[in-house]
Amino acid sequence: MASGLVLALTTTAAGAAPAQAAPPSSTARTAATTLDPTFVQEGTPSPHGGQVVMWGDRAWAYQPSMDAVPEALPDGVLATAISSDGSDLLVLRSDGLVDGWDSAGTLNPKAPPAGTTYTGIAASSGRLLRSDGVVVDTAGRIALTTPAGAFYTAVSGFDALRSDGIIAPFDASTSCASARRPAAGLRYTAISSVPDYAVWAAVRSDGALVYCTTSGSAVVRQPSAGTRFVGVDRSSEEILAATSDGRIVAVLGSQPPAVPEGRSVVSLAAIGKGSGAAVLDDGTILRWGLSGKGAELPALPTDRATYSAVENGAYNSHHWAIMVGDPIPVDVVANVAQPAGRPLRVTDDLRVDATIRSADGTPAFGHVVTEAVGPDELENRWPRRVTLSGAAELALDPHLRQGEGVGRWDMSVTFVGSPFATTTVTASTEMAAPSPVKIVASGPPTWRETAHEGTLCFDVVSEDGSPTWRHSFRLGVAEDPTKSIGGGFSPPECVNNLALRAGTWTVEFGYAGWGEVDSAEWTGPVVVRPPAVSSVRTDLPTTWHYDQMPRAIPVAVDAEELTAQGRVRLLIDGEFASDTDLENGAGTMSVMWERVPGTYLYRFEYEGGFGALPSTREQTVTVQPGRFTTVAPTVTGTAKAGSTLKAARGTWAPEPTGVQYLWKADGAAIKDATSSTLKLPTSAVGKKITVTVTGDRQYYSTSSATSAPTAAVAPATFTAATPKIKGTAKVGRRLIAYRGTWSPSPSSVKYVWKANGTTISTRTSSEFVVPASARGKKLTVTVTGTRTGYTTRSVTSARTSTVAAGTFDATRPAIKGTTRVGSTLTVVRGSWSPTPSAVKYVWKANGVTISTRTSSKFVVPAKARGKKLTVTVVGSRTGYATRSVTSYGTTTVR
Repeated sequence: MASGLVLALTTTAAGAAPAQAAPPSSTARTAATTLDPTFVQEGTPSPHGGQVVMWGDRAWAYQPSMDAVPEALPDGVLATAISSDGSDLLVLRSDGLVDGWDSAGTLNPKAPPAGTTYTGIAASSGRLLRSDGVVVDTAGRIALTTPAGAFYTAVSGFDALRSDGIIAPFDASTSCASARRPAAGLRYTAISSVPDYAVWAAVRSDGALVYCTTSGSAVVRQPSAGTRFVGVDRSSEEILAATSDGRIVAVLGSQPPAVPEGRSVVSLAAIGKGSGAAVLDDGTILRWGLSGKGAELPALPTDRATYSAVENGAYNSHHWAIMVGDPIPVDVVANVAQPAGRPLRVTDDLRVDATIRSADGTPAFGHVVTEAVGPDELENRWPRRVTLSGAAELALDPHLRQGEGVGRWDMSVTFVGSPFATTTVTASTEMAAPSPVKIVASGPPTWRETAHEGTLCFDVVSEDGSPTWRHSFRLGVAEDPTKSIGGGFSPPECVNNLALRAGTWTVEFGYAGWGEVDSAEWTGPVVVRPPAVSSVRTDLPTTWHYDQMPRAIPVAVDAEELTAQGRVRLLIDGEFASDTDLENGAGTMSVMWERVPGTYLYRFEYEGGFGALPSTREQTVTVQPGRFTTVAPTVTGTAKAGSTLKAARGTWAPEPTGVQYLWKADGAAIKDATSSTLKLPTSAVGKKITVTVTGDRQYYSTSSATSAPTAAVAPATFTAATPKIKGTAKVGRRLIAYRGTWSPSPSSVKYVWKANGTTISTRTSSEFVVPASARGKKLTVTVTGTRTGYTTRSVTSARTSTVAAGTFDATRPAIKGTTRVGSTLTVVRGSWSPTPSAVKYVWKANGVTISTRTSSKFVVPAKARGKKLTVTVVGSRTGYATRSVTSYGTTTVR
C-alpha cells in the first residue's frame, strides 16, 4: 500500500517595520486593558496568568521536535512565568507545577514535594525555586539549600537571589565576587544572569543598576534624577533595564524607542545587541531592532492579544510570551479525501484534510496528530503528526496485511498548540477491496543474448485506475525452473533479469496482490538470438604537440543492426586512462593527464553486452615537443647613453619556466647585457638597440622573440652642480673654482675666467690669481666638462663681488750708515709683496720732510744736525693701492 504525506500551510502575517519599534496593538480586548504596572522579572510569577504563545519567525528559529510543543494548560490552570534558553522552555503554572519542553522532548520537570510549590524558574541552568526556599534542578535534586537566617527569592542562570539581598552562585563562580554582597544598608532586589558567560545584572535597593562584565569587573549605573531602576534582563550581548518613570535603558547597544506616554514596562526580553522586546501595562508588546518575520506577533483573535510577559532564550531561539486568559477555543474540521468516480479501496492512502480556526476565523497554529482505527480493531501503526497554520492535509499508511482493511475506518484528528485549546474530532470512511487487475506485457519477444534493454517487460494495472497492492511477483521460464525470480513488485519487471541464452523459451509471469480479486498470470514464448559482432571507431589524431592533447576523444561502436550500449575503456601503453558509457552507440573519453613527448599505444576496448560482442581498436600516437605562442617583447625607456632600458618580454603561452635576455646594438651583442634591464653604455651612442627574449620549458621547443629597434642612442648628459668661487675678489689674491659634483665625472675639465663677462683666462687648473686688469669688475668662472659619449657641458658660477684693489705686504724699512752731516745713508726697504713697480723715498728730520727722491741713497744735509731722521718708503703698482712704510728714527745727527 502506498504511503505519503502532503502538507499545505496557510500563514497570516502580522508584524513590524524592520529596525523600528513595532506599534502596540490597538485592537479591543476582553481582558483588562491595563495590567498591574509592577515590573515582573523573568522566571517569577506574573499576577496576570494565561497561555504560552510563540512569536516572531517560527520557521526561521530552531524548530522543536513534534513531541516538544507547548500545549494549552488544563482548565483552571494558567501560566504565570516563562523562562527559555535556546530550544528549552520552562513554564511556571498557577498550581505551582512547572512544565518543560525541549528539542528532544525529554524536559519534564519533576513535581515538588507535597506541601510545596514552585515559585521561580531558570531555563538556562534548569533550576527551580521551591516555596520552602530550596533550589532544585528539573529532576528534583537539591542544588542550593536555604541559608541560615535567609531564604532564596529568585533564580536566574547559575545565580540565586537571597532574602538578605545577596547574590549566591550555584557553583564556585567568582565572577565579580566582591560585588555580589552589596554595601551595608543596601540589598539586591532583582537579578538576571547568563551562565555561559559568567555575567549578571541586578537592581539594587537604592534604584541603581549593577552589572558584571565578561572581564570580571562590576559596574554601577545610577538612574536619572528622580527615578530608579525597577527591572532588568540580560543576554550575552545586551542588558536592558526598566525605570520607574516608564523608560527602557540599553546598557550595551543602541537605545530602544520611547515607551508611549503614561505606560509602564512590566516585562523585558533582551534579544541581542540593539534588539529587544517589552510588555507594557496595556498588554501590548513593544519590539525594536527586529525585522521581517522576526518582529511579527502571532495571529490571534482580535479580542485576545493581551500579554503579560515576554521572553527570549538566545539570539537564534524562539521568542515567547504569555497571552492573558484561558485557552482560545478552536473549531476543527476534518474530512477524509475520497477518490472521484470509484470507491476508496484498501490500496489507497488514507488522506485527511483538516482546518483549524478560532471563532472569528483566525487560523490556528500548532500541530495536528492523526490516528486511525479500522475494522477488526486494526490500528494505525504510524500516527502522522504535522505542523500547520490553519490547514493541513495528512496521509496515513495503516500498514495493512493481505486480506485486511475492508470496512469502516475511524480517524481521530487532534489539534495541539498553546494558546489554543487542545481539540479532537473524528472522521470516518469505508474502504473497499482492491480492483481486479490485468498484466500488461511490453517490449519485443525477440532479442539478442546479453541484451538488457528493449526486452519483454511486465506491469500490473487495476481496472478502475486505483493503486495496485504492489505486493509480490514470480517471473520464470518453463523449460528451466532454475531461471526464476520473485519478490516485492516494483514495475516494470523484465525477462532480461533471467539472463537467457540463445534459443526459444516459454516465459511465465505471476502477480499476487491483496487477494484473489487482484492476482493474475501471463504465459508466452520468447526468442533469444546470439550477440551481434561489434567494432570500435574513433577519429583520434596520430600526432600532436605536447599540451595540445585532445581532452575529449569521441568513440563509437558499430554492432550490426543494434545501437551499441555498455562501456568502452581506453588503455595507454597498457595502463587505464579513461572510460565512457555509450549513448546511442557513441561516447566521449575524457583524458586528464598530458603525455610527455614520445610514442604511445592507445587501445580502445569495448566490453560488449547488451546484445553485442566485445571488440578492440589499437592506434599508435606520437606526441611532439610543445610550441610556445609569443608576442614580441617591447623596450621602454629613453635611448640615451647612461639611461636604463627595460624589456617587457610580451605574452607567452604557456608561461616559460626559464627566460634569457640578450641586448644588441646595431645587431651586435652588447657584452654582459643579459638581464631584463640595460644601462646604455657610451659605446652604443648612435646605434639602435634591440632585445631578444628566449624562453624554455620542460617538454617544449626553445623559442625566441626580438623587439623592434629603438631610435639611435643619443649621447648622455652630465648632471653638474653650479661651480663656486672660493677666495677674496681682490687683485693679486688666489681664487679657487670648486666645480661641485658631476655625474659621471668628466674626463677633462677647463676653467674659463671672465671679468664683467669678458674672458680673461682659460686654464685647466682650478686656481686663478686675480690680475690687475680685473680691478673694479666682477668675476665668474665657467667649468666645461667633456667625456666620450657625453655632450660637452658648461656650467657658470655666480659673480663675485667687485674686485678690490690689491694691497702690498711690506716690512718696515731700515736706515744704514752714520748719522752725521755729510755722511751717506742707505735705505734698506725690506720685503714687499708683490714688488712695487715704482718706489720713492721721503726723508724727514724730526717729522719734517727734507727730501723726496727715487734713490735709496741719501747724504745728510747740515740742516739735519741735531735732529733725528726717518725715511718713508712709498710703493706703487697698477691695480694696487699705494703703500707707505716709515722706518724707525735714527740717532741725533751730529
